Amino acid sequence: MIWWLADESRARLEKAALVALQEEHDWLTGVRVRFLDNLQLCVDVEVVHGGEKIPLAVIYPLTFPDTPPIVMPYGERRLSEHQYGAGGELCLQWRPDNWDAAVTGAMMVESAYGLIAAERAPDGRTGAVPSDHRTSLAAELRFETWRLMVPEGAWTSLEGHLSEMVVKISLSMTARHTNRVAHLTAIGAPGNELWISPQPVLKNAGTRTGYLLRTRQDMSALAQHGGGEIDDLSKLVPDLAPLLGKQELPFLIVLEEGGRRIAYDIQWSRNGLPLLIPYRMIEEGELAKRSASNRDVISTRHVAIVGCGSIGSKIAASLARSAVRRFLLVDEDVFLTGNLLRNELDALAIGWHKVEALADRIQQIVADADVVTRKVTLGGQTSAIAMDSTLELIGDCDLIIDATANPTSFNLCAGTSKRNRKPMVWAEVFGGGIGGIVARARPDTEPPPLDARNQITKWCEDHDIPWEAAPQGRYEANPDNGPPFIADDADVSVIAAHATRLAIDILQGGETSFPHSAYAIGLKKAWIFEAPFDTWPIDLRSSGAWESNTSAASSEVIGGLMSELTGEKTS
Repeated sequence: MIWWLADESRARLEKAALVALQEEHDWLTGVRVRFLDNLQLCVDVEVVHGGEKIPLAVIYPLTFPDTPPIVMPYGERRLSEHQYGAGGELCLQWRPDNWDAAVTGAMMVESAYGLIAAERAPDGRTGAVPSDHRTSLAAELRFETWRLMVPEGAWTSLEGHLSEMVVKISLSMTARHTNRVAHLTAIGAPGNELWISPQPVLKNAGTRTGYLLRTRQDMSALAQHGGGEIDDLSKLVPDLAPLLGKQELPFLIVLEEGGRRIAYDIQWSRNGLPLLIPYRMIEEGELAKRSASNRDVISTRHVAIVGCGSIGSKIAASLARSAVRRFLLVDEDVFLTGNLLRNELDALAIGWHKVEALADRIQQIVADADVVTRKVTLGGQTSAIAMDSTLELIGDCDLIIDATANPTSFNLCAGTSKRNRKPMVWAEVFGGGIGGIVARARPDTEPPPLDARNQITKWCEDHDIPWEAAPQGRYEANPDNGPPFIADDADVSVIAAHATRLAIDILQGGETSFPHSAYAIGLKKAWIFEAPFDTWPIDLRSSGAWESNTSAASSEVIGGLMSELTGEKTS
């Protein structure tokens, strides 16, 4: 889909805004429009600050204006502290998480200049610009290769014991590709444990033993060790000196009295020296409380599932059992113990990103499954490049399923569905086990997804019947720091199963088995539902056209618009 060809007026507006910006400010000394090999619109600009000329590229993603333009320097240059690595894009005032389609590329350039000027003082010194980023645990773990999961209650079991002590520990080890996750399973020698993990035993997992050191000493030297070989480990951890000369070196957890906690797996290197492998410690107690989630034809279809929580995981597994072999899974979240309540995944997935673990689950159901994963939250704190590429992958699928119950994610999926003329299915569960809603939108048969959702919302409001779980009881209405979402696995499974049936109906093609586009499904007598399994069909009126396909536009039309935007003749 070529956005600038589909919306010629917006393309002309973008160029006009950049030209006007150059006329208004002497710090913008160059504007040149060109096209990349894939017909992506790119504007080369040059800004000047303190006599320094800084060339920038403004790249319009194929999904513009649903996602922001990408502004990045030329070369592997580290231009700002607010940048995704050397040579990477700048993190500006407008990002995927707060994007407004009314923002222009010129406004992005102005924001980039503001960042550059703010970080460079007149005397040449660099200053700090406050960050608006709010990192999540999942985002922090994206590049953590080694992780140690500590279940709830592990440290409280040490209360009342000596403040200086060395005690044996036991761990289970799981591996996926080059990553390792260690799970603390016991504190204390076998048969004399101070604490045993309440988590299920991990089948087929490796085992590891080690020591927990509780100390009043300052272990800064150990904490600052980034990993690797060390000549004399006993100098860093003198209390363990008698235990470090053994053939098998231990896994080590250090708890300082001041609260610092350190974890290393210690192994022998090829050079015969102790090798420290640092582990990122993830204490699950508080985090877990915040967590509440015709076969021959079907086998050729490609399905995108956005959200791999309770509903998404069940839909994915069910579709795999229904012959779907190609999946795109999109979710940034990490699977925690509390997710065992309603998710398709089991204890082996704890500590892994949900997309990775669900990909394994699908491949356990069908060995020949082709599963692509993306650790991204649509509309979340991530780079525009990652967001754009993910939306492109979603648009390439034959069916889009939004299982997030998140308005931002839904809007982006809905825009991708409409723009690429791909059908979409979504589901919503009501808190308290009352029921839920499933819906579909097929190109030119039902209204586009956003219009469809608005009609469903109005349908609910038109009943004018208050009920205990609305609106705060809706699935997406529970923030991470709010009360847990209450619904049994059975409640979620019912709604997920109905959504799966809508998906299968679309995937197999032919005449539909469902005369209505959306259904409100009751699971108990409440609100408009007279009894469990009381189902209300929702009729949707056709409104708003789906996007027309501009990819087949003639070369003359494409070339003409390219020439108009660049001011150069195209061959």
